[in-house]
Amino acid sequence: MKTVHLPTLLAAAAVLGLAACESTTSAIPTLLTDATINADVATNSGDAMAAAVETMVGNDIFNALPYVASTSGELPALEASRSRTCYDASGQVVANCLPLSSVRKIVTHVEINTSRTGTSSTEGGTAKTWSGAVHRISNDTLVRTFSTAQPPVETARTHSDVTVGHDTTTFTEGNFIRSVAEATRDTVKAVKFNLPRSSNPWPVSGSIVRVDTVSATATRENKTESRTVVRIVEVDFPADAQGNVVLKVNDKVCNLNLTTHVVSNCH
Repeated sequence: MKTVHLPTLLAAAAVLGLAACESTTSAIPTLLTDATINADVATNSGDAMAAAVETMVGNDIFNALPYVASTSGELPALEASRSRTCYDASGQVVANCLPLSSVRKIVTHVEINTSRTGTSSTEGGTAKTWSGAVHRISNDTLVRTFSTAQPPVETARTHSDVTVGHDTTTFTEGNFIRSVAEATRDTVKAVKFNLPRSSNPWPVSGSIVRVDTVSATATRENKTESRTVVRIVEVDFPADAQGNVVLKVNDKVCNLNLTTHVVSNCH
């Protein structure tokens, strides 16, 4: 059996202690607690998932599908680069997506490169502001459902997708500043809109699930911490009449409003 002498152990302990002092990441986080990270992830993910619903509607408009605005009369923001491929009921490509009456599936490639800002109050009443850059790529597969009537009438649209994102955000609460970089993978699972849209402004079924790899650095006064964590975020539909849905971050549950993008009442 190999013998390790006490001076060797003491020297090793000293080296480890020095390394711990020089690290900017605390073994037990005091700035980047789970609660803080979860709150920031909820804010970012809520905004992203509400934007994903808007992007689906924006894809409908881009594809010249019959569209009736919601009761607010507002169309979603269309800050995206898009291209499309259309298919008929037998899976054959429809050139130029015409005639539209023969199109049953549309795959819309979407690239979003933009910025985002926002503000809200934390649970303690402190104003939290954020700003950052958004970079996302998706391939939204839309399936159109028609009635058996003659002529057929479109009754629903169902979206499925996998969106890859790389977003960066800076959160500011007084002198508490956090820089958050996220690598995200959002799976849109059969998010269905009934038609007409005028009386069905929100999805009636389906879900969006995000796997979020978060690299965060926080500073307050002269203290700095960094952490890298993974969070699972989920939104399940339907939404209520005001566009509210439940947003889950791991075991944390919040309310997300799809119109305002605001996340609230987290517990």
